Amino acid sequence: MQGETAMKRKFCVVLFLLLTAGCATHELETSAVHEPSGQAVDVNEAGVQGAGTGPEIAAYLTEAYNNVLPMCRNNPSAPSFLCTGVMLRATQHSTQFNFWNPNPASTGVSFSWLRKDAKFGKLVFGYNNGFIVYPEFFKPVGKIALAMLCFFPVDGATDHRPDEGCGQYPGRPNSRPCQSQGITTAAQYTAHFNANAGMYGALCGFDVRDELNELGARGFTEAVKAQGQLPASAFGTQNEFRIRKWAQNLGRTLPIEAVFYINDTGKAGAQYDQRDFKTNTGIWIPMIRITLPQTAANDARFEFIPADQAISQ
Repeated sequence: MQGETAMKRKFCVVLFLLLTAGCATHELETSAVHEPSGQAVDVNEAGVQGAGTGPEIAAYLTEAYNNVLPMCRNNPSAPSFLCTGVMLRATQHSTQFNFWNPNPASTGVSFSWLRKDAKFGKLVFGYNNGFIVYPEFFKPVGKIALAMLCFFPVDGATDHRPDEGCGQYPGRPNSRPCQSQGITTAAQYTAHFNANAGMYGALCGFDVRDELNELGARGFTEAVKAQGQLPASAFGTQNEFRIRKWAQNLGRTLPIEAVFYINDTGKAGAQYDQRDFKTNTGIWIPMIRITLPQTAANDARFEFIPADQAISQ
């Protein structure tokens, strides 16, 4: 009887292990990823998602969009953009340049960051397609780290600002970085926005550089809160992330997760970009259809539609 009881216990333990083994949300590669510090991190600890199929990437994006954690890895110095949200860059279709190369004349590269608590209803300049990069903590092995500089809850007119797009807009002292003028909370930014409504060049951005550690992470958390508290009129304007410009022709090592389109007008551009990326890098990335929310009560959707793909994996 005692031996039978022991056997039953052993069976229950084995059954429990088998059932719980499939609970991970992502299947992880058994390799290591290098963070900006150069320290190798085991991917099973870091939660690194490698390149995946179209449906998998759409699922990753949906998960990242819905993940509203205020920080990553319970680390107050790790802002949430390192592991959540969808970092996207709207681009204009052209056969004259590769979409992944920065404008040589620019001082930085502008992105927008889409999450359940950081919504917007359109892309910059009314563009209809672009590309998405992995969050830093989830980029595949061998991809470079992108340097995040500053974040504006609404468009910051960064093309006209110094300091890689993060500095003071010419002639507007109240547009210098938020923290430098004592704007450190969502309430303070909301008051700043209301006093300068409709004047993107008069608005400040939050410094989120890595070297600021907890101060930068806290600033980003407050900036996201502020975006959610802005008047309804701000919903029609995308937020803006400024990222340090990378070198030309780094397609193979940039952490590009997918190209995207928001409507049939953008589909042709995304199809061209998908082909162009595969031709130049040998890497297949999916085309993802993003349906942007049309009101603050709606949510974005991320879909992989096989019939829309220009090339198969």
